[in-house]
Amino acid sequence: MSSKKIMIIYIKKVLLFYEIRYIITLSTETSIKGGFMCAVKRLSIEERKNEIMQSATRLITEKGFSNMTMEDVIAGTTMSKGGVYHYYKNTLDIFKDLMVAGIDYRDKIIHEHIGECEKGCEVEFMAKQMVDKMLDDNPYMPLYVEFLIEKKRNPKLEEVFEDLKMQTNNRFKLMDTSISGSLLNKSTFDLCTNLINAIILASDILGARDNFRKNRYLFEEMLISIFKNEREIGDGSI
Repeated sequence: MSSKKIMIIYIKKVLLFYEIRYIITLSTETSIKGGFMCAVKRLSIEERKNEIMQSATRLITEKGFSNMTMEDVIAGTTMSKGGVYHYYKNTLDIFKDLMVAGIDYRDKIIHEHIGECEKGCEVEFMAKQMVDKMLDDNPYMPLYVEFLIEKKRNPKLEEVFEDLKMQTNNRFKLMDTSISGSLLNKSTFDLCTNLINAIILASDILGARDNFRKNRYLFEEMLISIFKNEREIGDGSI
């Protein structure tokens, strides 16, 4: 065989090699849809984290946080093991982000309604918003109930809880002080937090949500009394 023919065969093999590599690379970035190769949309960082949190949400709801592993979470996503670990090193970090997402959800609702707060009725407005938080049956509530139960057994979750309280209090500080002033007092803030958590747990575990909703005015009156008492013994603001 001549050197020319050998060279041609060699070139063909090289071209075939790179063609195969190209096909393999392309297949990892595409999916079969309707019999055609369709490019898969590259997810943003937020979308990837949301996919991970959605997987964790299903697991926490089905089997509880303490029984959830990173392997379980990874299996519930379309991402690789390295891809998931790039964003979250452990299940605790995922659970914390889920709790922060719950705070964001409630914070958004308060800001959407803050225009309804009439001057001189700030106490009543804040009481209503907090009772809404207690009795709301949103997708984050089962996760928060699980969080409250698990933190009694998991010291690390207790640390997360304190951090979440701090974040919530800091958000109140960014609101109009005429609305949130009394909640800046640690004692009052802790009392309101404990009351809210007790009602949330009873609503879920004891199935008392409907009964509480029928009597929500009693919770609003209780909070109004707490706020007014703080205003009287505090600096006069709320």
